[in-house]
Amino acid sequence: MLFLAHLVIGLIIGFILFELFHARTIIIFCAIGSVLPDLVDKVLGRIIFSSSLDNGRIFFHSLGIVLLFLITGLIVWRYYRSFSFLVVGAGVLLHQLADMMWTSPVSWYYPFLGPYPSDFTPDYFQRAVLAELTSVTEWIFFAAIVVVTLVVYRNRILRNTLLDPDPLMQQKTKKFYIGLLGVALFVLVLSVIIIATWDPLFNV
Repeated sequence: MLFLAHLVIGLIIGFILFELFHARTIIIFCAIGSVLPDLVDKVLGRIIFSSSLDNGRIFFHSLGIVLLFLITGLIVWRYYRSFSFLVVGAGVLLHQLADMMWTSPVSWYYPFLGPYPSDFTPDYFQRAVLAELTSVTEWIFFAAIVVVTLVVYRNRILRNTLLDPDPLMQQKTKKFYIGLLGVALFVLVLSVIIIATWDPLFNV
C-alpha cells in the first residue's frame, strides 16, 4: 500500500480514538505510527542494508516490533500516564494489516521462521515515486487530507474566538466530525478495493 493510503488510515483511526478519549495528540501519534514502518524499513532495507537484504518490509513490518511498542507503552503508561507508545504501536499494527503482512509470514513472524527474504526490485525508488505520482487514489487521499486539515483548523479558530462556548455549536461540530468520519471510512474502503483490484504497484 502507498504512503498516503497508510497515512489516511492512521488519521481515521486517530479520529475514532479521539472521539473515545478526547485527546488530540492521539491523532498525531496514530498517524505517525501508520507511516513509521515504511519510513524506517525502506531506509534500512533498501538503502543501508541493500546489499544483503534489499527488502523494504523488515523490522517494523514484523509483529515483534508491535510487541515491543506494547510492552514499552504499558511501562510508559504505568509511570507517566502517557499513551503515546501504545497509540504509535497501534498505528504500526494498522500499517502491517493494511500491507497484508500475513501473506509474508517469514517477515511478519520474524525471527521464528528464518531470516528475511531478499526482495530485489530494479529501480525501486523510481518505481515508488512513479507509483505515488500516478496513483489516482493517492491524489484522492491527498485532497482529503488537505480538506480535512483546513476544516479542522477553521473550526478550531472559530472555537477559540468564542468567549463562551455555544452548546448548540458544539453539538453541531460533533455531528459534523461524525459525518466526516463516516464519509472518510467509505472513501477509504472504496479506495482500498480500487487499489487492491486495479493498482499494479499496490505492494510497493
